[in-house]
Amino acid sequence: MRTIRISPFASSRVTVNQYNVLRCIKMGGNPISTLEAMMGILYWDSETGENDSFSGKGHTNQVSRMAVDESEQLVSCSMDDTVRYTSLSKKDTSGQDVIKMDVQPKCIAVGPGGYAVVICIGEIVLMKDKKKCFAIDNPGFEPEVVAVHPGGGMAAVGGTDGKVYLYAVQGTSLKKEEKTLEAKGPVTDLAYSHDGAFLAVTDASKAVTVFSVADDYAEHNIFYGHHAKIVCIAWSPDNEHFASGGMDMMVYVWTVSDPETRVKIQDAHRLHHVSSLAWLDEHTLVTTSHDASVKEWSISYK
Repeated sequence: MRTIRISPFASSRVTVNQYNVLRCIKMGGNPISTLEAMMGILYWDSETGENDSFSGKGHTNQVSRMAVDESEQLVSCSMDDTVRYTSLSKKDTSGQDVIKMDVQPKCIAVGPGGYAVVICIGEIVLMKDKKKCFAIDNPGFEPEVVAVHPGGGMAAVGGTDGKVYLYAVQGTSLKKEEKTLEAKGPVTDLAYSHDGAFLAVTDASKAVTVFSVADDYAEHNIFYGHHAKIVCIAWSPDNEHFASGGMDMMVYVWTVSDPETRVKIQDAHRLHHVSSLAWLDEHTLVTTSHDASVKEWSISYK
């Protein structure tokens, strides 16, 4: 491991891996988890640097997304057409909680009450307690990404048509709402703030649009700065800042109330674009990239 100091706004610790790193999430406490292009899932202790891989066979193809549910289980979807639930305490991917999808999944989001929403190619699937309970085939657009409101009850689905569709979670079914949100281009990622007050949407047209949930999803602010398609977004635990990463190899940390107040990390990953973001706390951001590295950044807003 080596340390890089980047003044005045950030410092980073870099861990180099053998394979491309696609995603990262916070697992609880200090550990972070990353998934790699060779189907492996690794975890690190961000304070000590200790790391290891999950045991078991696990997925048989590239993992597309992962999330941690309220039961402290890692929920992952893969190009092997499955969704897997893995105990974070056991860190063994060879368990029996494997759900086969009818078509390839590409994104997953979890919510309270045992719910998960899976975006497959041309299909939206609702799961409850590790079982498929509802599916929308051919929804009339190509779904790409999904986020579930932290309070439950609503799922936001971003499409390649540049729109965000809202679905009410009603028991074991999904009901499409009349309201549709407009992004500035094909939606690439989206996320609710941890308090559920805002929904941030990134797009291929280099913009982040934030919507106010309490104001019937009215447009709150638009954030510009990236020079290429934005691919990932993550909210800080303080609900006042969020980070975005793009194909331009840059990371921005934005202030919700003021689009002009930002932290810019130039060439966050010099060899390839940022693939994922996760916050460990209000001042610690983790980024991953296809350059086979995981970076931990200390963020200061002064």
